[in-house]
This record gives sequence, C-alpha cells and structure tokens, in this order.
Amino acid sequence: MAAAAAAPGEPAAAAAAEVAAPGEAVLVLGPAGSGRTALLLRAALAGGGDGPRAVFLAPRALPRLPPDADPRALQRLELRYPASRRALARELGALAARPRPPRLLLLDGLERYAAAGGAAGGARLAALLLEAARRPPGPPGAVLAALRLPPRGPRLLPALRRYFDAERRLRPPRATDTGGDTNTDTDTDSDSDTDSGDDGGDEDEAQGDPARHGDADSGRCGDSNP
Repeated sequence: MAAAAAAPGEPAAAAAAEVAAPGEAVLVLGPAGSGRTALLLRAALAGGGDGPRAVFLAPRALPRLPPDADPRALQRLELRYPASRRALARELGALAARPRPPRLLLLDGLERYAAAGGAAGGARLAALLLEAARRPPGPPGAVLAALRLPPRGPRLLPALRRYFDAERRLRPPRATDTGGDTNTDTDTDSDSDTDSGDDGGDEDEAQGDPARHGDADSGRCGDSNP
C-alpha cells in the first residue's frame, strides 16, 4: 500500500496528539534525538484509562516511562522487549494468535530489527505487524512503527512504505523548543550495532517461512502492570 505524503518535520510534542487514526498504519521517521520513542509512548498512553489496549515492542528496555503518565493508562500498556528479528517475529506471531489483538501496536527501533535482513527483512516485519493488528473478525488496530533516519540501505524505506498508510517526520528539537525529555530518544545504539542476537544476514532469510523466525530467542520482558 502506498504511503501518504510525509508531513513536514515537526517536534514530537506537537505530533503526539494525533499520530494514527483507528486502523491506520503510520511510519514515524526521524534522526537520532528527534523524539521517536517519546512520540510512540505518548500515543500509547493517550486517553488515560479510556484509551485502547496497547502493546509496545522495542529491542531494549525503556529506561523510564513518562513521570506524569496516568496510572490507569499504564495498566493497559503491555511492554515487550524482543532482542532480535526472530524474537520479534515470534512476538508478532503470538499477538496475531490472540483472540483479541491489541487495538494499538507500537514498534520502536525498526532500523535495528531490519538491519540484518535488509529491505526484504524490513518488509517481512511490516507485514507481520499488520497481520498482528488487523486480525479479523474485529476492527483493525492502529500500527505505529519508528525508524531512525537515515535508513540503512537505499531500498529499506521504499520497501516499508508499501505497507504503511502514512508517515510522520520528526526533527531534533531546536534551542527554542521547550519539551524537556519529550523530544529525546531512548535508543543508544550506534551504526555498528546492527541486529543483536540475530544470525541471519541475507535478505532471502527474511522471505522464508515465518516458522523459521519463531525460535526460543524471544528476549521477552514482563509488562508494566504492577
């Protein structure tokens, strides 16, 4: 599916209120320090206790949650930290098998998971994301996936755009912006840190049977419920 035209660069705090409509798949793009993680968290916690059930996936544990987060919103937020592409595929397969898929599915650090698989691997993950959030018979859930710019390889972003309905482009905060931690990313990976825990480096592996990705390397962490 072709993506909508990218929105102009905008601070994460301004974009957080309306990131994705129900059932929409949005690709969040921005360089390091642009607030991609913060934007996803704000979207997940929006609406307080009345918001949708949300699942947040990331390659490593979040160092902190927003200090002003509504405790009721945290009760409906499920955190998962698959450490590799295969572990992520296993998590998404488990989500797709649930009787009630999440109404909001968020993925941070897409560039880390797609690093070893290239464009084909990124496309495979995007397809699994949509499958996990749009399983009938219920209405489709919204999907937000964050990708750090510039992408690793010229073909990754065009391949991903086939699966997303729209994009949000973020920019690092200027000196005049006053968002505090709101505009900071939690990722600390360098370009040399490609795909932690994944041993498959070619694109053909990403196009294989999904069962090949469902090994025991889950990297799962408990959710945020007290």
